[in-house]
Amino acid sequence: ADKNFWLWGSWGKRIIKIPFLTQKVSGRIRDVIIGPTFIVALREDGTLVSWGEDKQGCLGLGTDIQLCTEPKPIPFPTDFQGKVVDIQYGKHHILALTNHGKVYSWGENPDGQLGLNDLQTRYEPNLVEEIAQHPITQILAVDNMSYALTKSGVVYAWGENKDGSLALEHDNPRVTKPEPMYRMFSKESQVKKLQIKESGGMGNKQGTKTVVAFVELADPLSDKEKIGGFEHPLGEQPQGADGPVLSENDEKEIFEGVDLMAKVMDNTQAWWTHMNEVRHGSPYQDNPTHNDEYQEAAGKEDGCTALQLDTFVSLDRLERASNELDMLIQSAKAQLSEFKEKKGTKNVKFMLCMFMDDCKLRREKIRRTIAARSLIDSRGMSTTQVSTLDYGQDEVNRLQSANNQLHRTLQKVKNQRTYDVFTKTLQDSIVECIECKLQVHENEIEILKAGGPKQVEPVKSALRTIKERWGDLKRFSIYNFFMECKLHGQEWEYKSEEEFLAFLVSSSDQRIDGIISRDKDQQFSRDLLVPSLAYDLLVENAELRKMCNTYQLKVMIMGNEQKKKLQSEAR
Repeated sequence: ADKNFWLWGSWGKRIIKIPFLTQKVSGRIRDVIIGPTFIVALREDGTLVSWGEDKQGCLGLGTDIQLCTEPKPIPFPTDFQGKVVDIQYGKHHILALTNHGKVYSWGENPDGQLGLNDLQTRYEPNLVEEIAQHPITQILAVDNMSYALTKSGVVYAWGENKDGSLALEHDNPRVTKPEPMYRMFSKESQVKKLQIKESGGMGNKQGTKTVVAFVELADPLSDKEKIGGFEHPLGEQPQGADGPVLSENDEKEIFEGVDLMAKVMDNTQAWWTHMNEVRHGSPYQDNPTHNDEYQEAAGKEDGCTALQLDTFVSLDRLERASNELDMLIQSAKAQLSEFKEKKGTKNVKFMLCMFMDDCKLRREKIRRTIAARSLIDSRGMSTTQVSTLDYGQDEVNRLQSANNQLHRTLQKVKNQRTYDVFTKTLQDSIVECIECKLQVHENEIEILKAGGPKQVEPVKSALRTIKERWGDLKRFSIYNFFMECKLHGQEWEYKSEEEFLAFLVSSSDQRIDGIISRDKDQQFSRDLLVPSLAYDLLVENAELRKMCNTYQLKVMIMGNEQKKKLQSEAR
């Protein structure tokens, strides 16, 4: 093993008065966690090892290993990808952040600080699924509390909330899954970095810990400002030492046109090559005579067609491919803005726009594939096996248990984002199938409870479905959609509040239409024993809510404008 680190001071119940050198881990170490009786080390390659004694799961080695004298690798789930770049230790739980922006947790969980929507102790790393869709850039663990900062500047908090210490604006003593801190949603005060500050205690009292969220951060120190820094690298000729050969204006006049074309051509060629290396979202090879050299070379390399890749690779890999295409679009868009007002760049602009459209079409195809596969996978989530020994036994409870699973699946399918007509139609079809299955189960339960079919009211299950659809409309509001857009940083993509307003109203109307659209297939969605008036009232409620959404958001924006006006006058 290599020389790792020196250790001294208070450690658990011991006082180390003389520094001793730890030489346990092979290779270089990036960070360590020092627990009362154990150590967890983050190695340079992004893997974790642990050793020592711990009965509350912080070793991360499973339930069978609570004592380990030599470092052992901490196992992550089989679908884990990337490497760990940061680890944080709370009172007795651990958070790990990967280079893909995913958060894993393990250890004690009495207050839900693991973020896994329960209070069970974990002895191995588990993915915090609630924030898995958001790229996380930083994590913090403070006592029995946990925090995560997203790339868009949103702070999530979970764990112990005694006396409202998580600042989530509610007094639930335990928060078992990450919740966004809405108060800090603002374009003007976007959070850049989280930090824990400890204040010294007074007298015999212990110090306290305070979480600080930095909004405006100074730029990193330049090489010149760093300790021992120099104005330019040693041995390099200082700029301008021999005098300028050409003035800036002369150079601009001579090289502007040629340099611009060469730059765009080189960049676009590199981006095009990278886009073809990504492969996901590329056209399917339904006609071999239409294949180009890039498709043929890629297919020979791995022996897979584009359709096979989109069908069998993990959804995380497709998400990463979508993000890479988005980065290419942003790069091309940024370069297009560089010479937007310049003359003589018509051909260059045309080439960049064609490249951006290709990337957008591929990204849309990937998103459609992700949505379709997620919806298809959800159909197999709920399965209840009935053995021959269970036949005729405890049938009501078995049906109710199956209904609970179906309700969870139904909610997950409804929450799944769709991107086009195909995935929206698929979503509606799966919802209708699940609702029909629920109605069948409800009728069977009523028959079993009544002791026979003669005393059952057959409309109960159909009315229950109408009630659930009504509840979906009631729970949805334009304010929630507005906050969801802020959570993803979408409002920053629009030039004005009027443009953002038009987007919100249009999107909210589409969501309400999506809830009610399944009623168009009346042959399947309506029950003939229920008066049509009940379904018509549901449609009328949706239309009224669409009208209210427009006025609600207008009032919200007018209030914001009035607030800003008062603040400016006060200054």
